[in-house]
Amino acid sequence: MKKDKPLVSFEELNALIGEWGETAHRHVDRFFPIRFWFIAMVALFYGLAILFWPNEYALKLSNDPVEVARLTKFLYFRGWFLICAILIACYSYLNNWYASVVLFCMFLTASVNFVFDLFNLYDAKLATPTPLLTAVLLLRIFLLLLLFVSVKNISRIPEKKDRMNIFLPFSKRVLPPTEN
Repeated sequence: MKKDKPLVSFEELNALIGEWGETAHRHVDRFFPIRFWFIAMVALFYGLAILFWPNEYALKLSNDPVEVARLTKFLYFRGWFLICAILIACYSYLNNWYASVVLFCMFLTASVNFVFDLFNLYDAKLATPTPLLTAVLLLRIFLLLLLFVSVKNISRIPEKKDRMNIFLPFSKRVLPPTEN
């Protein structure tokens, strides 16, 4: 039986498709640390707030005592969930531990939670919206947008040593990211 010889070797194939989807001069996304740490700080603040004061936030969302009890338990759980999620994201970001997968999962989870909250948390308040509710919804949409941009630019993430540097946009020279 005759073996079929491939038309293109593995090395030739890698050389042909190695740079697909990338520009010739990839640059580091200098605003990545600012976006990431802004999202992390807002999520951590929100998570701690609803973890320590879930009843106060539940009272702002509903007047029904049964609904307030349900929302208090839900917000307490959501606080723990947010804190754990942001800790996993920070570990992933700082240690290059599946950063693209983790950030994408964070984006999907945040999007689903936003839609879920529109119909379960904010349903009573949307009938008579307040400026505070509008500000909270706009902040959440803005954070989703920042998270989407971060997921889109994950291939341009800074080197490990620059990931905590929020002043990276002001540095003179930043090298392109290397494969880790």
